[in-house]
Amino acid sequence: MAEFVQTFMGSETLRDIIIVVNLLLFTVTFLLFLVLLFHKLHVERRAKKLEQLREAYLADLAHRFYDPSHPVHPPKTYLEYESLGNVVATMLVNVSGEMAESIRRCVRELGVDTYYREMLGSRRWVRRFVAVEKLGYFRFPELKPVFESVLAGERDSRIIPKAVWALSLIAQPSDLSTINRVLRDPFFMSGKFNEYIYTNIIRSFREHEQDALLVEVLDELMADLELPVLLKRDIIQACGAEMFFPAQKLVLSCFQRFHDVAEMRIACIRSLERFSAVDEEWLLTECLRDPDWRIRGVAAKSAHLYSPNIIPPLRNLLYDESYHVRINSALALAKMGETGLDALVEETQSDDRFVRDVSQYVLKRLIYAS
Repeated sequence: MAEFVQTFMGSETLRDIIIVVNLLLFTVTFLLFLVLLFHKLHVERRAKKLEQLREAYLADLAHRFYDPSHPVHPPKTYLEYESLGNVVATMLVNVSGEMAESIRRCVRELGVDTYYREMLGSRRWVRRFVAVEKLGYFRFPELKPVFESVLAGERDSRIIPKAVWALSLIAQPSDLSTINRVLRDPFFMSGKFNEYIYTNIIRSFREHEQDALLVEVLDELMADLELPVLLKRDIIQACGAEMFFPAQKLVLSCFQRFHDVAEMRIACIRSLERFSAVDEEWLLTECLRDPDWRIRGVAAKSAHLYSPNIIPPLRNLLYDESYHVRINSALALAKMGETGLDALVEETQSDDRFVRDVSQYVLKRLIYAS
């Protein structure tokens, strides 16, 4: 009997424990639900407030451009500064000239730049990142020391690329050493990032009508033995991407100077293609005979820009061992008018099966496209 009572009391205790645990779980779940609900309402309210502020500041700034005496409500709260900063950044990306200068004057008057400069001292990397980004959009020359101090003292790898970007937007000759010190690290970002940074630098020099000075500076960089060749390649590609025509002679000299570096020669070919440098047919002809299939392929891709004299070597490349070279050569022939098309038609009867296939493929593409 005693054992039965003890077992019964034990089961009662276990049931009470289970009930208490269930009640606690229910309470915690309910509280979490309330927290999520209030957080959702807070986020929605904040987003609505930000949108209202954004529309108000956008209207005020647009009105002020036509009426300089129109007042703009000075920001006081965090949300107001964030809204105005977002509006200003968006407008500066899409406008230029007098309107951009008007917006920048407004930024100074309202102390928006001061707000973001103070934010650089935040312990949170996200806030520092936003501060560098917004200050970069403002493109104030006096902010150079700020970006340089960020590059010198910042340790967060997510902020350093943004600081390099911001400095590149207002770069002058004295700033390139600072930028290159970061870009020369082979483990920092990528070649495309380097190219993007130098397109910004080219634009900055062009805005100050310093094309000739930039060519001199780039020539010095190409001669710098300590600067990695791959970074030089990215600079050359930036010249082509930005259509910086004054650098054509520099590109040609780099083609000769780095004759043993396939990546540099490819960058030079692509840049000359963007320049439409058809008077440099000797260079293309040389590249079509290059031992490196990558160079032959890139040269064949831009061969349609040149005279019909280039058709015979292009036709020979239809027999190349590399598929990429063959297809680029066939596509170039198809773009060279009747003479090129006639060559493709004749090659459809070739004894080489691969030549027949690539010729027929390109011709069928033309038929379907028409």
